[in-house]
Amino acid sequence: MARPTKRSTNVRVEVLRRWLGIFSISRILRWSIYIFLAVWLYRNWHNDVPVATLFQQYSYPDSRVASIDGMDVHYRISGQGKETILLLHDAGSSLQTWDGWTDSLSQKYRVVSVDLPGFGLTGPHPQGSYSAFMYAGFLDKFVDTLRLDKFTLAGNGLGAQIAWFYATEYPEHLNKLILLNAPGFEKKSTSWLVRFASTPVVNRVIWKVTPRDAVELMLENVYADDNHVSAALVQRHFDLFLRPGNRKAFTDRAQVWDNRPPVDLIDNITTPTLILWGAEDTFVSPEFAYEFHRRIRGAFLKIYQNTGHWPQEENPVQSVQDVMAFLEGRF
Repeated sequence: MARPTKRSTNVRVEVLRRWLGIFSISRILRWSIYIFLAVWLYRNWHNDVPVATLFQQYSYPDSRVASIDGMDVHYRISGQGKETILLLHDAGSSLQTWDGWTDSLSQKYRVVSVDLPGFGLTGPHPQGSYSAFMYAGFLDKFVDTLRLDKFTLAGNGLGAQIAWFYATEYPEHLNKLILLNAPGFEKKSTSWLVRFASTPVVNRVIWKVTPRDAVELMLENVYADDNHVSAALVQRHFDLFLRPGNRKAFTDRAQVWDNRPPVDLIDNITTPTLILWGAEDTFVSPEFAYEFHRRIRGAFLKIYQNTGHWPQEENPVQSVQDVMAFLEGRF
């Protein structure tokens, strides 16, 4: 048998070096990261869900649609009472947040709830406008469309901000005002997600890449008790976020830096007011409930233990009982 020559030995050594280079730890790590990112993007890349499909799944027998500012606005009217209560949901939510209240209140009152522009089945504003002033103007047009003369206005989170701003602009329309975990006095901060969503070009990723786990994490931050965050709740929020235009609306809202009405206007509220708050709210601290209570003359305040940012969902029984007592003058 012929002995290997020096040249053939060198060739074999070179081949071995190349293979070792291919399977080096750094290359393995790098390619593992590439593969992980590719799989993650594939699993979290979601196309929009057609509006008709979502309407079929998430509308109600008493759902209605009104054309306002170029939008097909989804709203609901329940009950036949003489007095009307209009309910406004928080950011990242929809009119379904009021299901518990609607079931109880509609037995005595006419209950109206609406998907605000940029959320739920209503979808995005045609001009991508999401300032507090747009929402106040939208609410005035919605009220005019439904021909509401006098009514009680209730809002949670963003909806509460719209409500107290509306109360300073159109007090003649309101019988009573109900604010749940209302923004206004807290120091404005920007989370990493909002910074990402407000970065041009980069934020386009959110228009297609939507991790369901991120929706679940958001809800766990909203609720005080994670056990209330069911798979069905997560799925509904996830599905409605995939409504055409809602993901872009999220990034458009993130770019509205001055989206709060002047807080000094709160001193001008004269409408009888009930303030409700979750003691475990991590979005708007309960300390600001007392500031609203101090600023709004004659206001009533209720704070619920073991409750987060959405008391109407996490503590629907007690909160709606307090609302009923307030509406009936039993406070």
